[in-house]
Amino acid sequence: MDSVARLNVINEGNWSESMGFPTSDMVNAMSWYWKFQSLHDLLLERHPEWAGRAGIVNGKNVLKITLIDVADKGVALAVVRARHTHVWAVIDGMDVFHGSLLVWPLEGTSDETLVDALHACAVAAERKEPLPTPWRWNEAEPSQLTELADLLAARHVTVEHVSAGNKYRALRNGLTGFDVDISEPWEGQFLEARTDDMDVRISLKPALGWLVDVRYDQEGAWRRVDLGAWLEGQESSPEPGVPLGRVSVSQLADFVAHELHRIDAAEYWNLEAEYGEPRDGKAVSASAKLSPFMLAEAVVAQLRERGFGDVSEGRGDPVFRSDRFWIEWREVESSLSTSMLQRLNGIAAAEGRQLMLITTSGLSRPAVTFADKARGYVFQVRRDTGELMPLNRRARETELPRSQR
Repeated sequence: MDSVARLNVINEGNWSESMGFPTSDMVNAMSWYWKFQSLHDLLLERHPEWAGRAGIVNGKNVLKITLIDVADKGVALAVVRARHTHVWAVIDGMDVFHGSLLVWPLEGTSDETLVDALHACAVAAERKEPLPTPWRWNEAEPSQLTELADLLAARHVTVEHVSAGNKYRALRNGLTGFDVDISEPWEGQFLEARTDDMDVRISLKPALGWLVDVRYDQEGAWRRVDLGAWLEGQESSPEPGVPLGRVSVSQLADFVAHELHRIDAAEYWNLEAEYGEPRDGKAVSASAKLSPFMLAEAVVAQLRERGFGDVSEGRGDPVFRSDRFWIEWREVESSLSTSMLQRLNGIAAAEGRQLMLITTSGLSRPAVTFADKARGYVFQVRRDTGELMPLNRRARETELPRSQR
């Protein structure tokens, strides 16, 4: 049994033998039938060399290209179930686990992308060659991330995943199935790679630019590298990220391949317990609060972990100090309004600094929009643990990667 047969493929059904008014299932089956017929026609229009070897598998919604001199093996396009969703899947060599499994969302993926991916996989499988860029990274279009992936691979760094135009990726699940991971909008475009003893994520965020985060095998937590300081010889960068025009993908590739291993993690980062959980492992009541000193300490530690390198605790008033940011501390109950944000931003501008707001409350929706336009950062802080939670898009982009194993 080939790999496509083992996957949960949407079948077209036997609607042609039915009589009377069609049911919704029959209409759905007919829709899929015509969808795959149109994909077959588009494949031959764009890649006529497959005429005679491309066809729809009987009884299944599977568009297959048969390979030469490989008994009934081929490359297939199908809609398959992955956990709680369905996705387009292009299966290289009809073998999910030894070839490539490319996946795209069911909605919003163009027919041209699907048939071109099928074509690229068939050519590579028949020639017994690796998939070319950008398909080898499960992407339909070249980008700075796919270029970076190629450069890292050429430097013998193992690239595991690229998320640029396509936010879906397949993850193996046991022997006969797979799951799909969907990246979040705040994660931006990113690339995940692997070196000798760490995972590496290089991200390109709309507001922040390039970020580099690492996760050591022995630790399991993500840590942010001060990329700006490493590239420009500074002691530390005041803000996370390096703007797009200040570093090339070639420099990034060299940095990951040749510089990252030189970091002494114990000296570079404060490897204490994470904030956001009770320090003694006991439950904390909803009314419990950290002391003002411990709360400020927790906030500063997390801001520095996110890449705000010049933030420190103040002595008295102000609570926090920074040369780049005017940091406002607001311990209030009700959500802050746009007029309050405008006033605080005016004070920050008068001081020649950017606004950063740390509050125990929330923000109104218009206030969130204003904070992003003003290039500010707004965080809510939990009084019981000191955990920071971003309230606007710019603050959200500073978050470290999801710590999933």
